[in-house]
Amino acid sequence: MQSNHLNKFNNMIADKATVIGNLSRQYSKASTPEELMWCAIQMQNHANALRVVTERLGTDTKNTYGSDHHE
Repeated sequence: MQSNHLNKFNNMIADKATVIGNLSRQYSKASTPEELMWCAIQMQNHANALRVVTERLGTDTKNTYGSDHHE
């Protein structure tokens, strides 16, 4: 069951990375300052969400499989 939980996070990370890539391509084609700003804001929002999900994946992976490293 834990594996399914970790897979969920992996899928969320892949989805966010795809969205950010698409926004990056849209940003490079934007023709107005408003479009550039909108793309930049969306990329920042998705990058922040990606950071949160990767931190959760790291924590849950550590909790599931343990760690020999002591912080």
